[in-house]
Amino acid sequence: MGDDYPKTGATLYLNIIWHQHQPLYLDPGSDQLQGPWVRTHGTKDYYDMVSILEKYPTIHFTVNLTSSLLHQLEEYYLKRLKPFVDLKRNHVDAKRYFAKYRGKTDPWIDLALKHTKDFDARDLQFLLTNVWNAFGISDVIMNRFPEYKALQERFKAVDAWGLSEQERREIKFWFYMAYFDPDFLEGGVKLATGATIDLTDLITKQGDGTYRLKKTVAEDDCNRIVAETYKVLAAIIPLHKKMMYQPSLHTGQVEIITTPYYHPILPLVYDSDLGRLCQPNDPMPPRFFFPKDAEAQVAKAVVYYEDTFGVSPTGMWPAEGSVAHDIVAVFAKHGITWTATDEKILSRSKPQGCSKYYPYSLRGTNGTDNPMAIVFRDTDLSDKIGFVYQNLEGEVAADDFIRHVLSYAPREGEPDRLLTVILDGENAWEWYRLDNDGKTFQNALYRKLAKLHESGQVVTSTVTEYLQGNPHRGIPAHPIESMRNLEWLWPGSWINANYDTWIGDDEENRAWEYLLTARKDLENSGLKQPDPHAPEPKKNTKAWYAYRAWESMYAAEGSDWFWWYGTDQTAPAGDKPFDLAYITHLNNIYKFARLAKGTMPDRNFLPIVHDDMAEPNPVQGTMAQSKQDTVTVVFQVDAREVYVRKAIYIAGNHEALGEWTPNKVRLFDDGSHGDQKGDGIWTLELEFPPGLELEYKYTNSGPEGNWNPGDELPMRNRRVHVMETPGGKQIIRDIFGVM
Repeated sequence: MGDDYPKTGATLYLNIIWHQHQPLYLDPGSDQLQGPWVRTHGTKDYYDMVSILEKYPTIHFTVNLTSSLLHQLEEYYLKRLKPFVDLKRNHVDAKRYFAKYRGKTDPWIDLALKHTKDFDARDLQFLLTNVWNAFGISDVIMNRFPEYKALQERFKAVDAWGLSEQERREIKFWFYMAYFDPDFLEGGVKLATGATIDLTDLITKQGDGTYRLKKTVAEDDCNRIVAETYKVLAAIIPLHKKMMYQPSLHTGQVEIITTPYYHPILPLVYDSDLGRLCQPNDPMPPRFFFPKDAEAQVAKAVVYYEDTFGVSPTGMWPAEGSVAHDIVAVFAKHGITWTATDEKILSRSKPQGCSKYYPYSLRGTNGTDNPMAIVFRDTDLSDKIGFVYQNLEGEVAADDFIRHVLSYAPREGEPDRLLTVILDGENAWEWYRLDNDGKTFQNALYRKLAKLHESGQVVTSTVTEYLQGNPHRGIPAHPIESMRNLEWLWPGSWINANYDTWIGDDEENRAWEYLLTARKDLENSGLKQPDPHAPEPKKNTKAWYAYRAWESMYAAEGSDWFWWYGTDQTAPAGDKPFDLAYITHLNNIYKFARLAKGTMPDRNFLPIVHDDMAEPNPVQGTMAQSKQDTVTVVFQVDAREVYVRKAIYIAGNHEALGEWTPNKVRLFDDGSHGDQKGDGIWTLELEFPPGLELEYKYTNSGPEGNWNPGDELPMRNRRVHVMETPGGKQIIRDIFGVM
């Protein structure tokens, strides 16, 4: 499979944006992170996804780094580990570390540095039975480490107390080792800081692609793996600075952008009634209307970015691609010149009929702000990387991607096009079954794009490059003022072109009611809302406690808590940890406000997730394979806007879905199969093993074998990952004809 492709038109500009985000895992009471995922993705994704470009100097892309991710990285790992790490010896001074920071990073740092023979019941809980534990890893990754997998099977057979000391030691070691990028496992790597990481004396790659230990794991090895982890984490920000695109000099390969500070669904913080426009049939909570909070979230992110990188951001990815015309002025006020979202938003905006491969200009509702640009991602191409290519060989996937991209090349003489691809840069790779960490795909993709750059067929460009031009790379300027103006931007996110993942469900609405109560109480407390540009006050003063109260408020406005409420999203380990984190943030508003001598009423925010619905699997982690034999998947499709002559059918990539035979597997609107009779929402309950990736689409009343009338374009499939749920049931809600 070569890298030469027939010329299909004029130059196409390709805008790739990798979104890197982790929610705030902090328990403010203990000042400790409760999840290890900033660290694990730091050693597996955040470094190598940028360093790979050093091999492909003509390739440019954008990385979005959220403030909540960077804050946890810097405060809880870099600052707290640095004084105790000896880089020459690859060793951590555990005694001094424990004296100052025991219980102040994440629990698995302490486990690695503590002698395994001294583990108590709480240590074993974090190691083995906590909702996030040392087996919280995808089955795809686990299968690449047979000795690790054998320990998992051993634990299932004998439980925590049946494991030997050596087995426990190896488990804590593997939880680190399995999350190192393959580059670090297969050879020495000189990092951007000048430090070198080389793990090949500990582990070796086998001919079948798996990895095995070269030696018996000792406590010194567990200590060392923390030092090696620190080295990679400490190099992430320096690498991004090294590779950062400088618009004034036209140097660098990576444009770095950010997200409103605590990753809120910004339009809903600005005005939750915007949800009524895109979800007219969903019940909504009382109006949450706090434009100043939306401004604070943007301003705080800009300040943090400036402190980290020394310049102001030009672009901002709104959390979950959530936009609305009302928030355009908020971005523009703080110097943001461009933003991005999904093509489904564009299709509902005004004027209609706009093409997704052009940027557009936007002005705020008052029309007086500077215009900003907005780009819209190609959903299908983005989702292919996230969900489809995991089942393909890397070279095959890269070829498919390139052919899809080239199909958008403009004809000679047509206006320039900017095709945008946006997706999470941290979650897809651990599911790439035929391609370890997606390394073959990424290398093949950038190699092919470099060849297409030489021929002028495809030029990778960041949005700022496209707007301002880059004469060094032959990219002309495309001023915002020259772009077609969007008269009105549809309110919604990159999921379903609405906000229904975060509002409109009973649990979600209750969370918004809690938030509104706390926000009104804080407003009436007498504590002034802080200036987001002002420095943090001196610790343990009244001003600092007031500052912490408002910070807790902003943290509670983050999207990640609302994501897990309701039936549309369910964490494999249960939603309870996120529920408790949300309630903790709310309670901290009152705690800190009272310490600041603010006037606050007594409140008791009860957990929103009921215990009987959120009992975690004792041996599974966030991304682990479930032990449930089957999950009841309930397909519900709203067909109230179409005429259904006979029935709605489903077809997909499983025998229970008819093996892609249309109009064979029927849904019901007669009160059977989990349905509510005659409401126009067609339902079907099916049993699937957890961990299965399903693709499917719907048809309407046609003959068996005929796709018409169908609800989607022929090349676009709906997708769902079958997950273990506390109640054993996963509900999928779709709208016929709407992706």
